[in-house]
Amino acid sequence: MTSDSKSVSSSASGSSNRRSATPNEPDGSIVPSSSSGDFMSFFKGILSFTGDLSALTCPSFLLNGISLLEYGAHWSDYPHVLAEITKATDPAERMKLVARWFVSTLYGSYNKRVAESNTGEKKPFNPILGEQFRASWADPEYGETTFVCEQVSHHPPVSGIYFENAKAGIYGSGHFSQKSKFKGTTMKVVQEGRVTVRMAGTDEIYCLTLPSLNICSILTGKPFLEMSDSTYIRSSKGYSAEFQWLAKSWFYGEYHKFTGRIFRDPAPTYAASGSEQEALYSMKGKWVAESTVTDERTGAESVLFDVKAQPAADILIRPIEEQSELESRRVWNKVSEALASGNYDVASREKTAIEENQRALRRERAAANAEWKPALFTWIDDADDDEAVRRCYAYLYAAKESVGTGSWVFNESPHHVRKPASQPSGTQTPSDAFSTAQSSVV
Repeated sequence: MTSDSKSVSSSASGSSNRRSATPNEPDGSIVPSSSSGDFMSFFKGILSFTGDLSALTCPSFLLNGISLLEYGAHWSDYPHVLAEITKATDPAERMKLVARWFVSTLYGSYNKRVAESNTGEKKPFNPILGEQFRASWADPEYGETTFVCEQVSHHPPVSGIYFENAKAGIYGSGHFSQKSKFKGTTMKVVQEGRVTVRMAGTDEIYCLTLPSLNICSILTGKPFLEMSDSTYIRSSKGYSAEFQWLAKSWFYGEYHKFTGRIFRDPAPTYAASGSEQEALYSMKGKWVAESTVTDERTGAESVLFDVKAQPAADILIRPIEEQSELESRRVWNKVSEALASGNYDVASREKTAIEENQRALRRERAAANAEWKPALFTWIDDADDDEAVRRCYAYLYAAKESVGTGSWVFNESPHHVRKPASQPSGTQTPSDAFSTAQSSVV
C-alpha cells in the first residue's frame, strides 16, 4: 500500500495553483467556456426540479472524478487528534477533545477541494450499491488508523462508515445520507445520519449529528460549501456540545464562522436553555482556519483547532489493480481518467455504462426475488441497541430529527450488537436499491 497520489479532496484534473489560505469564494469557474450553454440549460433544469436533486443526471464537466463514498475518509484526516481523545481522564475534557476532533474533520470534508484548487466545488459520483472504499493512515506515535465505507443503499443513497485506531483503543461507526433542494439561488443540503464513537475498555460513548450545508454561487459557476444550522454531540456521561454554524448574510459578514458551547446536562432530552445545564466551555472561530475554546470556569482561552498549523495525514490507498471490483477507485477508474484528460464524451459513456449495468442487476434480482444485503454493515434500531445509545440519541433527536432512530454498524466493530438486525425504515431503507451482489461493475 502506498501513499495516495490523488488526494481524496482534490479534483480529478488536479491543479498547480495551491493556496494555503482559504478564500471566501473561489476565483476560477468549474464550467469550461465551451460548455457555458450546457451549464445554463442544466441550471434552468434544476431550478424547475421539484424532487431530490441527487436524482438528476449531472453533465460530465461538472463532475470531480471522485466517489462521494471517499468523502467519509475525512473523519480520519488527523488520526492523532482522534487518538488523543483517549488521553483525557476527565469526561468534560474528553468532550472538549471530541469537539476538537469533530472540527478537524470539517475542512477536508467541506472546503479543502475549493481552497487548494481555487475553483468551485464539483459534484462527486453517486456511489453504486455495495461500493466500498478502504484507506488507512500511519502515525509514528499512535500507529495505524483504518477506514472502511460501504454504500448500503442506493435509493435513497446511504453510506455506512467505520474508522478505528486499535492502538489507541478508539473506533466509530456511522452513516450519512443527503437530500438537496434549491432555495433561491442556493442549494440546501440536509445531511441525515449520525456517528457513534466508542473507546475500548469503557462503556462511554459519544453520539454526533451531522451539519446541514449550503452550496453557494452556483449561478456564477464558482460553487462552494458553507455550513448552516446546528450540530450536536452527546456523551453517555451527560455532557453535550452544540455548534452554531453562522452563514454569511447577503450584505456583510464572513464565511465559515461558528460559535459553540460545551455543557453538562442531566436532562433526558435537549433543550436550548435547560435549567440544569452547567456551562463548561465556549467555542468560536472559523472551521476552515483557527478556532478557540474558552474555559467558562477560569476564563482561560486556548486553540481548539488550527487547520494551517499542521497538514492532514497522508492517506494510504491500495493501487487500483489490487482493489476488488466493488472498490471506488476501480469502479470509477475509466470515468475519472476521461475527466482528468478533459474527454467529457468518453466520461459520459463510461458513466452511463456503469449505471446501465446497475439497472440490469436490479432487474435480475427482482426477477429472482432475491434480496440484497450489505456485505460490511448491519442495521441496528436504537430500540435494539445498548441503553447508552438509546439515551444519547433520544436526547439528540429532540434537537435534530435528522439523526434518525437507528444506526448502520460495521460488522467487525468490537461493539457489533449480536442481535437479529431490524429492518431499516424511512430514508435509510435499502429495499428499493440497485444490487451489485458479487457481480462486476465494469
